[in-house]
Amino acid sequence: MASTNLTATTSPFHWKYLSEGAATIVFTYTGPPNECFHDKVLRVRKGAAPEDEQNSVLFQTKIISRLLPQEHLVNVEQVSLLSKSWLETLANLCAEKRPKWRTDSIDLSRNKGLLAPNLVLCPISVEIKPKWSFLKPQTTQACRFCMHAACRGRATSYCPLDLFSSSPARVKKAIYALYDCWAAGDPAQNNFRLFINGMVSPPGTHNLQAILQRSGILSDPPILGEGELRDLVVETLHSVLVQPKAFSLLKTLNCLQRTLDGVGIQRLASLWTKVHEKSSLNSIPSFGQGCLQPTTDDWHSFVNEYLKRQNGPLPHTSNEESALQYQLLSYLLSATFKDCSIMIMLPGLLFEDKSELSTFSPRITVIDLDTKPIHSLQKWIDQDFDIVQKYSEFKDNEKKQCSDDWDLQHLQ
Repeated sequence: MASTNLTATTSPFHWKYLSEGAATIVFTYTGPPNECFHDKVLRVRKGAAPEDEQNSVLFQTKIISRLLPQEHLVNVEQVSLLSKSWLETLANLCAEKRPKWRTDSIDLSRNKGLLAPNLVLCPISVEIKPKWSFLKPQTTQACRFCMHAACRGRATSYCPLDLFSSSPARVKKAIYALYDCWAAGDPAQNNFRLFINGMVSPPGTHNLQAILQRSGILSDPPILGEGELRDLVVETLHSVLVQPKAFSLLKTLNCLQRTLDGVGIQRLASLWTKVHEKSSLNSIPSFGQGCLQPTTDDWHSFVNEYLKRQNGPLPHTSNEESALQYQLLSYLLSATFKDCSIMIMLPGLLFEDKSELSTFSPRITVIDLDTKPIHSLQKWIDQDFDIVQKYSEFKDNEKKQCSDDWDLQHLQ
């Protein structure tokens, strides 16, 4: 697979910090005119990310593209020959721009990165990380996200089940909740990010007004107050997310999350123990220990079987090892879709004069679709038990009642 020699063609000073997630830091190109980079972002992995860049490209182009519509995906390209000194300079340049609570750094042992289209080049872009879209069967009436938020002491009215609902009113409720959490100014929240003219807008409504004024989108002094600005942002996003293509995409993500979750992580852990109890090992390895990270061929075979199962039941098999292998890959892939983000480009849509709201067509793209490391299974099961245990200790009047209308959607 051909790749671009980034070190030979650009300087670290040509790349400006944009944002980051758990596994990568993202930079935008600000150097001299260059057709290869002017509309691209560079993704560089941090120390905690084991994924190989070429495998990441293959996973998204060969596997994810079979499950999500191509129009909602981006083309990623591998770039090579990132020298240690080049990366060290890049890391030093972005150090002061990064959130204080981010303590990990660029993996200086890497010699490759990823180029992807810059989805924040338009006047306004929004990133939404929806999280888990369903209620686990035969469990508490609170969804996983709401339980986890409560256990961490983070008060939020956002529930992913509202965003994935078939009810436009519930979708709007979810957007208001996401915006309000962002506007409260918590720098650690990552479920909602706003980008203005290619740069991330720090959480907080006062920051937003100032940035919109400097960008010429709001007048100075602003005609809109904070409440009116809040309504305009929410109404604009809502008008996009209730359109048929966006609704279909959310429905597809919902389906992938819940069907790939399979038996659930607790029953999957029980199957792991059952299979290894019958093995010749002296002790049962921790959940996921000793398993190799799935290859592209492994994923291709898995998706073949998964799609067959979605079209109808397959003959029952009593081979527990095969069942375990299938469920392990299924849960890993579910985790990818539970942690993905949706980028919504709103070129020219946010104006004080609502008569101008139909100037451009928005674009919706799904990002952060990397594979999850199989060694995370033990961490996830420990976290799941911890959340369920802590949440069970809440008083009844402190617990949420989340509503999953999946069955209702499929009756329509």
